[in-house]
Amino acid sequence: MPSTMKNYAIDHDGNGYIDLKNNNDAYASASNYLNQIGWKSENPCFYRIDLSENIPSKYLNISAKKLHDKKKLKYFRKFIKNNDQIDNKYNALKVAIITPDKDIIPDAETLNPAYIVFDNYEIILKWNRSLRFALAVCTLKDKFKNEL
Repeated sequence: MPSTMKNYAIDHDGNGYIDLKNNNDAYASASNYLNQIGWKSENPCFYRIDLSENIPSKYLNISAKKLHDKKKLKYFRKFIKNNDQIDNKYNALKVAIITPDKDIIPDAETLNPAYIVFDNYEIILKWNRSLRFALAVCTLKDKFKNEL
């Protein structure tokens, strides 16, 4: 969108021209956009989790339109089999649980795959309202140094 480019695009290589086909300008502009809309570089985006069978289905999000039933991570730990892999310093952060395959893959399992998602994940959803897009961007984020 022209207003997004005007407000967030960066001439990262300093050549006097913003060229979003140029990786340097494109990545810097995307990073600037995410930072400006609330990205918190010290917080995670998501963790892949193994859910217990006893989790109430009301906590499972299959849509990106609006994540519902967010709670503090500490509350959800009792439903996460591999919760020891998630740092305790995030216990006070509000999170949601997503199970993105259920609505798009016939006969998909209800509880697998599952992810616990943080505010940074929702920031990606402001960019593109796809659960899978947000997972992909968050995965790529972990591959870059000094990303945002």
